[in-house]
This record gives sequence, C-alpha cells and structure tokens, in this order.
Amino acid sequence: MKLILILSIALSTDLIFQEEDFDLNKIEFQGLSFFVTKSEVVTKFGNPRINEPNYECGFYSNDQPSGPFYQLVYEDFNYIGSDQEKFLLEEVLFDKEEQITIKYDEQKLNGLTTKKGFAAIFGSYAKDLIDKYPEEKAFILFSNESDDGARFTFESGKLIKFEYWSPC
Repeated sequence: MKLILILSIALSTDLIFQEEDFDLNKIEFQGLSFFVTKSEVVTKFGNPRINEPNYECGFYSNDQPSGPFYQLVYEDFNYIGSDQEKFLLEEVLFDKEEQITIKYDEQKLNGLTTKKGFAAIFGSYAKDLIDKYPEEKAFILFSNESDDGARFTFESGKLIKFEYWSPC
C-alpha cells in the first residue's frame, strides 16, 4: 500500500524519490544542528516571527501528541517544533551570493549548487536520477531512520530551496 502511494505521488508531481541512505542528523545550518532547542535558534538568529501553520497531516500536524506546533520564521528560513520537543530546520530559501548555506556531512549546499554538484554530494543514485530525469525540479531524499526526509528544489539548474518533508 505504501509503495502504491509513493508511486502515485511520484507520477503525479515533479518529484523524484531516492532510495539510498540520507541522514537528517548530518544537516547543519549556520553552525546549528538540524534538531535544536528553541533557545539555540533564538540565541543564534534573534527573535523570530511566530507562525502557527496548522498542518492537516504529517509529523507536525496539531493532532500529534507533542503539539501544538509553531514555526520560528526568519527572512530566508524557518524552524518548526513545539514547547515539548526540539525544533527542526523546516525550510531554507537559497540566495545566489552563497550567504545562505547548508552543510551535509561537511559538504556545502547553496544557491550555486548545481544538479551535478548535488549528485556528487548524495551519490550515484542521485546522479542516475538526475541523468534519467533532467527536467525534474525537486528531489526528495528519505531519512534512513524514519519516513521523513528533505526536498531539494532546483530552478534553472541551481538549488533554490531546501524543505523538511514528512508523509501525510
């Protein structure tokens, strides 16, 4: 059933899915780990705008036991979490000046990262997908420890967005 759902989503959207290991814990943003406390975020970036997304489904919908969830919103990125658990990096919009950078296992991802560079970081499976589907814009890499992952979106061959992804 899960395979049918994944295949139907893949065929109906501009997404490509990856099967190799991907570890969200290897993501670092501006010196912070992927999973952080609210205090760490506010200390690093200052006071955010607070937003309550009220997601209908996924790991951060308010019907989850550790909710309600809210976002710490900054100009080009945001974190999501609750007062009962850590926050995670939910979205990053990359710039073309390389000022906004994510590290994955010490490899840099930014607004100048090409699909070829992306494939070099994430391996032969990513390269094969990019070669097979050169017109695709978004790739979801699943976490090796759970059903969630990250979506990387490209425009004009360059990385423009990172988003945390969880299934509905």
